Amino acid sequence: MGKLIALFCGMLLTGTIPAVAQQPKEPISPEKQKQLETQSEQHRDSTSTDNTGFDATQEIFSKRYRHPDAVPFDTLWKNNVYISLFGGMDKMVPRGSADFSTGPIGGIAANWQFAPSHTVRASLLAGNLARKIDNETLRRFGLQLDYLLNVTTYTSGYNPGRLFEFLTVAGIGYQYSSLAGNAEHVGELHLGIQLKLHPTAQVDFFIEPRFTVLSDGIDHSFQKNWHKYDMTYGAIMGMNYRFKAWKPFGKIRTLEGDKFPDNTFISFAAGGQIQASRLTDEIGLTNSIGPHFSLSVGKWLIPAFGLRLSGFKSADTWHKKVLVATETTPQEEFYEMSTYMGGRLEGMLDATYFFNGRQTDPKFSINLLAGGELGLIRKESGYHPAKGGYTGITGGVQLKYKLFNDVSLFIEPRTTMASYSLKTNEKVENRYLAKKYTDNLFNINIGIEIRRSNEESRMARSLSLEDFKPSFFVSGSAGFTIPVEPKRYELKRHFNYQAMLAVGRIFTPISSARVAVDFSPLSVDMKGGAASYNMVSGSVDYLLNLSNLMMGFDAERKYDVQLLAGLVASMRLAPSDEVSDEDMNKSKLFMGGELGVQTSYKVSSRFKVFLEPLIRIYGKKLLKQSSIQGTDIVIALRAGTCFSF
Repeated sequence: MGKLIALFCGMLLTGTIPAVAQQPKEPISPEKQKQLETQSEQHRDSTSTDNTGFDATQEIFSKRYRHPDAVPFDTLWKNNVYISLFGGMDKMVPRGSADFSTGPIGGIAANWQFAPSHTVRASLLAGNLARKIDNETLRRFGLQLDYLLNVTTYTSGYNPGRLFEFLTVAGIGYQYSSLAGNAEHVGELHLGIQLKLHPTAQVDFFIEPRFTVLSDGIDHSFQKNWHKYDMTYGAIMGMNYRFKAWKPFGKIRTLEGDKFPDNTFISFAAGGQIQASRLTDEIGLTNSIGPHFSLSVGKWLIPAFGLRLSGFKSADTWHKKVLVATETTPQEEFYEMSTYMGGRLEGMLDATYFFNGRQTDPKFSINLLAGGELGLIRKESGYHPAKGGYTGITGGVQLKYKLFNDVSLFIEPRTTMASYSLKTNEKVENRYLAKKYTDNLFNINIGIEIRRSNEESRMARSLSLEDFKPSFFVSGSAGFTIPVEPKRYELKRHFNYQAMLAVGRIFTPISSARVAVDFSPLSVDMKGGAASYNMVSGSVDYLLNLSNLMMGFDAERKYDVQLLAGLVASMRLAPSDEVSDEDMNKSKLFMGGELGVQTSYKVSSRFKVFLEPLIRIYGKKLLKQSSIQGTDIVIALRAGTCFSF
């Protein structure tokens, strides 16, 4: 019927329908008739290229609408192959007593986009879940085959230059499950959606929520599962890397530089952390504050979006422990810390980019941060400290001010939800029960960031390399130190001074080394009272000049930022007053490592002043706290001067 209507309309427009009888009109003159015929002929010439008239079938059978942003698809198969790395979290729907905590999942995938809207993906994945009843770990490995439909491309045409795309995911898979020495083999079906961000012509990022139905047995509770199947839900985040860049690439505004190191940065931050809970309320918010340190590398992919990878170490006092008196022991009260160590990957969105005329290098910026964490947690709890792995989500705000060309200072408040499970002393069926916990962490940090200069600036500064000469230097500094005590019998912290002397040599614009000796008294809370002793330390450090590495050597530069790392040997001297612990009455040597940052300002060509935050980690019981196992940590902040020969 639609085709008949279209044909009828076509005949109507071309005048091929037989004429309908009309009332006769008054005759017109020959001159008027000739004029009308001429006008009619001119009109036909201007509106038609042939005399065949309108063909309605051309409209009926025409191809579907082509979006003006669409570009040709590269049909060569090897140009449409790319790999993926992904990670995320998964939750298994509980079945009876087989209740599992949320666990991590990750893997690698190979992708082939065989048509503009269609992609197949083969993935290898691994993950684990913790059974809450006994904290047994369920490990799983699998293979998945997926079909991805690019809905954005299907509706609006192929254009890899779009910033955002929406896809659907459907697939099948196989998983191997291992729990408490038993193994199971299961099949699966899964569905999901994918939100994809295209920042460059070779790299894109995605988040993929999904739901999975598995055959019975993956949770090893098939005898209690009347459904005869299991289900999981969760989400993954990942990165795609194309071996061949998209051509042509779309309309995304890009940053200067086409090499991977371009638009990268290095940053260091330090500050304080608290844990928000009713337990910390009992001791007061300020009394719960502990240290937080982070070292980060990152890259801005497009003017408003980037990624940052960080390693961190943090701690906080989480509660006051009271041990009830018994017939043999008196009542005991002390304050205990939680410690965290791990890595975080987060995205950065420059919110000010959309309100400052799209400047790519503003003086002031506000960056929104969001991502995930993986780490280790240790919580002192009486005489049985708990420890294990944790996963978390994190976010924050970075207020950044450009101090010099490529050096910025920032203040960064953030929050983290750290989820973990720990065994308890309760038993069910001869198994220790495990409980799920979440720590709400808040920290605020002050940091410094060095961004890699563009190639033009680096080339200009490299002209001054001929002015560089290796040299020796001497330096001296003084400041304070504080031990990070997992257990304290009083709320107060013990601040002590530290003095340091060092000699070293600058070998290249980016490499230096130094040998140092320092002296510091230390006071440590112990059962029965504080113990005070002196400590003499020697250290050997390597210094990496981040300013010259990222921005090129400049003999006239007034400021420098250096990352230092090295080995330290500390001699704990016997105290003048004997303490109850006999081991503390002896001098003893401890080995460890140290990591820090030195920021300096050049007063003259040979003389500079510097500020140096430092963390030292020892592998033995330096602080000698009762019932405390593992590493001892001492942090320091020193200010000093340096003279180059």
